[in-house]
Formats: sequence, structure tokens, C-alpha cells
Amino acid sequence: MHFVWQNQYFNKTKIFTQSGEPIQIQKVGFHNHLAGPDFSEAEVVIGGIKWVGAVEIHISSSDWYKHKHQSDQNYDNVILHVVYDHDREAINRDGNPLPTLSLRGLIKPKMLLRYEKMLENGEPIACTSTLQDTKVITRLSMLERALIGRIESKAEAVTTLLMENNSDWEETAYQWLAKGLGFRINSDSMLELARLIPVKILHKHNDLKHYEAILFGVSGLLNVDLHDTYLKELKTEFTYLSAKYGLTQQLSYNQWHFAGARPSNYPTIRIAQLAALLFNRQNIFSLFTEFKNPKELISELHVSQSLYWQTHVMIDKESKMRTLGLTKVAKENLLINTTVPLLVAYAKYKDGTEPLDKALNLLMALPKEENRITRLWKDLGWNVSSAFDSQGLIELHNSFCKHKRCVECSIGAELIKA
Repeated sequence: MHFVWQNQYFNKTKIFTQSGEPIQIQKVGFHNHLAGPDFSEAEVVIGGIKWVGAVEIHISSSDWYKHKHQSDQNYDNVILHVVYDHDREAINRDGNPLPTLSLRGLIKPKMLLRYEKMLENGEPIACTSTLQDTKVITRLSMLERALIGRIESKAEAVTTLLMENNSDWEETAYQWLAKGLGFRINSDSMLELARLIPVKILHKHNDLKHYEAILFGVSGLLNVDLHDTYLKELKTEFTYLSAKYGLTQQLSYNQWHFAGARPSNYPTIRIAQLAALLFNRQNIFSLFTEFKNPKELISELHVSQSLYWQTHVMIDKESKMRTLGLTKVAKENLLINTTVPLLVAYAKYKDGTEPLDKALNLLMALPKEENRITRLWKDLGWNVSSAFDSQGLIELHNSFCKHKRCVECSIGAELIKA
């Protein structure tokens, strides 16, 4: 109904209120996505009198009471009640009936039928059979819209961190990197770990062992019976350093997830890699914002953790497999989910386009992601050639297709009104 009203997809030749007064719509108003009436600043002529105010939209006019609008002052400025079915007169707080327009019989039957078919479609993507009927420009503009929405949403999390860190970009970049290295399964714990250890404390040291002592000590992973000499040394070192820097808070061993993760993605390995990255690079913020090209950044991320964590993936347990730094896929993942949101947040902070352009160019230069969702789109004939495409299509699926928000999608809207 919002879609129909906003685009005026109904017969407006001769329309009347339920009481028989003629209606002329001059301005549909601005769609309100927050609390209050659905459209604000609308202009409507009813019975020869021009009204300026809000338009409220419901499926049935009785929904006015279901939503308790009759006693809500936010709806005092409603000038027109637009419904599909009129089953009960709506009364405002002053006790006056609202002018009501029923759209039953005014919306094109074929458009309603196309909409119903989309809603009833059991495919993961409702427009599976008709996607190719849309204009290429429509598909590409919707892809870009979905992508921008995705990276801006992630950038908001960076901005929140920045505010917590009193606009300290270096501290924020360090914490955001830690979260990224958690690779979803341990991202929250990695972020919490970084919050407990200011990066300035780590950079006071020129020994990788000290970085590991602090990070593993605060992680709580050393709070078990230890047998390996190296881990005992880390624990002893942490006892001294924690007292020196007042690191009184620690995470618990149970906050870390090993089950369901590949050995290369165990928190022990990711913490060791974080230590190595910080030890080798004193300025994380410039690392992610001043690179010249993706290859340069990927090269900068090529660091190996300490010898112990090359041969161990668990506490006190030697591994047959040797783990040497971040894999190519892990680096690309960090560029997509860590670097890009950081650049977008920075662009908003400095009100400049250069970091945003850099973020978009980075996505276009990175290879596409291969997963269930991108394969769905590929099977429908969508050319997925870069991370720009895969990120946009993932967002399009998750935010629109998954929730049947077809009328809010440019592709779905074009198919419905065709």
C-alpha cells in the first residue's frame, strides 16, 4: 500500500472519500520510516478545500484502532486515511471522522496479481523466473544501492567505536582489526579483548613475546594448567606486565569458540596473528587507509606469527600442520569486512569522497566471494565478477529477497508495475 500510494499506481480519474467528497492529490508527501504517520507534508484537496498534513495508510480502516492511533497525538495532523478495505470509520482524538480513501477497485488487477505471485513464490529469490525481464540499468542500480547500504551499515559500527574511543582513529582501527580477525565466530570476543588492552601499551614494547604475553594473558586462555615452557614464560611475563599497566580485567576461557572452526581459525592462532600484525606495523590506521593498491595492502598483511604458534593451534598441543600467517582468502576477507567499512566511516568523518572511492575501487579489484547466495544469483544469469558484485548481491538477498521486500526493491517494483 505504501508502494502504491508513493508511486500513485491507482486510477485517480475520479476518486472520492467514503462520505462522497471529491479528492485531488497534489503532493503524496515524504515517506516516513520512523514513528508517526506514514507520509508527511502531503497536499490534498478534499471537497474543494486544500489540506496540508500527513497521510496514514492501512490495509483495513479498522487498523486505525488496532494500532491505537485514535489516542495518539502524533496522528492529530492526519488529513487523509488511505486504505484498501473500508470496514470501520476512523475517528481522530477530537472525535471527528477522518476523510478516508479506499483503493479497492482502483489498483490495476494485473499489478496486484503480479505482487501476490511474488509473495507466494517459494524460491529464495521471488523474481527467479522474471529477473531477466527487467532492464540492465535497473538491476545494476539496485546492486549498487544494496552494496552502499551494506557498507554504510558496517561503517556505523566503526563510527560507534570511534565515539567510544574519543575520536582516536588508531585505537579504533586496532579494535576493528581485532574484531575482523575473529572472523564472525570469535569477532565479539576479539573486540572485547582489544578494548581491554589500549594499543599504546602494546606499542611500548619491541619484543613480539611481550605482545603475546599481554594479549594471551588478558584473553584468559592461559588460565589453565600449562605444560609447555613457552606458555609458562608468557604467563610469568603477563603477571609482571599486568601489574605494571593495571590490566586487571580478563576474559574467560569459555568466551572463546573452538568448536565449529577450522584449526587455522582457532582464537589462539588469530590472537597470535594479531600480535604479529601489531608488532610489525605500528600504525594500523594508516595501513588500512593509505595503501596505494590492493596488492600492496595484501603484502603488508603477510606476517607470520611466532614460531610456537606456527606449530601449535591449541594450548599445550603441538599440531602436525604448520600454520604460517593469514591465508589469501583470510586477507581478502579482512579487506572486504575490515578495510572497506573503515574507509567508509573515515569518508563520513572527514566529509570527503576519496576514502569512499578507495573503498569501492577496492571491492571492484578484489575477487568475488563464492557462497550459497552468490551461486543463487549466478544461476539466474547475474554476472558476479568481483567483491563489489558479491557483496551487493549478498545484501540484496539478505535485506530484500529474504524478507519479501519486493516493492522496496527497484527490480521487484519494475516487475510489479510492468
